[in-house]
Amino acid sequence: MPGTIMVAVDGDPSHRGAVEWAAARAIRDRARLVLVFVIERSWGDALDEPSPALRAAGEAILADVLGHTAAISDAATRLCYGHVGAELVSESEDADLLVVGTGRGTDRDRPFRGSLAVRVAAAAACTVAVVPHDWTGGGLGVAVGVDGQPPSEAAVAFAAEEAFRLRERLDIVCAGFSANPLLTGLVPEVSVGDHRERIVRSAAEFARELRNDLDIATTVVEAAPADGLVNAARGHRLLVVGTHERCGVQRLMLGSVAHDVLLNVRAPVVVARNRRDT
Repeated sequence: MPGTIMVAVDGDPSHRGAVEWAAARAIRDRARLVLVFVIERSWGDALDEPSPALRAAGEAILADVLGHTAAISDAATRLCYGHVGAELVSESEDADLLVVGTGRGTDRDRPFRGSLAVRVAAAAACTVAVVPHDWTGGGLGVAVGVDGQPPSEAAVAFAAEEAFRLRERLDIVCAGFSANPLLTGLVPEVSVGDHRERIVRSAAEFARELRNDLDIATTVVEAAPADGLVNAARGHRLLVVGTHERCGVQRLMLGSVAHDVLLNVRAPVVVARNRRDT
């Protein structure tokens, strides 16, 4: 589990869900907690350093948030200057888990509010947790989405370890349509359904190889993948999804399922990936 948990903070007292989630996890896992505040640099700003007033304001915000994490013996702060998304991605090179906050809602009523979390989750060097600003805890069990592709392994591994530490059930979910509705009658729906059943069974076997005493349930959901995962994760403590490891410009794009899930955050969502060292 993470040795260094990094969490992005801002100056809004109502945006402490991510900090509290990260702090609780750092205490549980005896991990190092690093609080990061980014002083936003405007696109036309030619200064390489923030003004003394901005630096003082940023340091004051970090000191205030750090004061709320006094129970953590190993905590530190970082003050950055630049564009928030790019700075968080750069800082993620030093983290095992990066935690960012986001507004709660759906992509229909807030089409741009979740864009920072999506961008950071796509390009970060480590696993990213996205936590609603007003998250106060709750839920039971860990849900993980699988699709039979390699990125699912990192998601299942993270979810299995989390369920083991929590002593709660691991729910493995594969969501999708048996066939394109426009091709009804032309595609063998039973064989596609069987394929998804094999996917969740294989994921369950992999999870048991990692932690053989887990309580595991498997579910196949007939729905659009993102909607199916979000709905299947209702009432859970955490939803875990994977992401394809891309290179170059494509690294800035998150998979469509993870992207849509992050735009519909109701509870903490973890985008799991194998640690990428540069």
